[in-house]
Amino acid sequence: MKKIEQLFSTLTGLSLTILFIVTFGQVIQRYVFQMPMPWATDVIRIFFVYSVFFGMAVGLFKKSHLNIDVLLQAFPKKARPYFDMISNIVIFIFLSCLLRYSIPFMQANADQYTPYLMFPMSYVYAVISVTVFCMLIFLIFDTFKIISGLLKHATQA
Repeated sequence: MKKIEQLFSTLTGLSLTILFIVTFGQVIQRYVFQMPMPWATDVIRIFFVYSVFFGMAVGLFKKSHLNIDVLLQAFPKKARPYFDMISNIVIFIFLSCLLRYSIPFMQANADQYTPYLMFPMSYVYAVISVTVFCMLIFLIFDTFKIISGLLKHATQA
């Protein structure tokens, strides 16, 4: 799982780098040379979508998404695994729905192309299904790790 996390981190960084370079180039080209780069809009749209979903996966893998810290601090430390498990279940349900609808969404856009690059939009939206699937697998492993920790703690007590 660490290799996938590292891959997604690299892809997020690469997407953001391309996004920055093309946006900066487009601004310079438009305002300094008065020559717009119409294809830049397509590249920016594609890599913005990629950076969002790769970044979302990295956030989930590192468990750095928004938590309700006030609630966690109000309860004893022993309750933390239960909150983690509930959080995993809620996120799993949400991501399952997202995966369920992302595949028909990708298929519905199979005949659409970006205006200038003629890049299929289904390839752009495929990142949703791929990253969500990887996040679901991670959540399954993480939930089993939490359960095994709780069982191990229960047998020691």
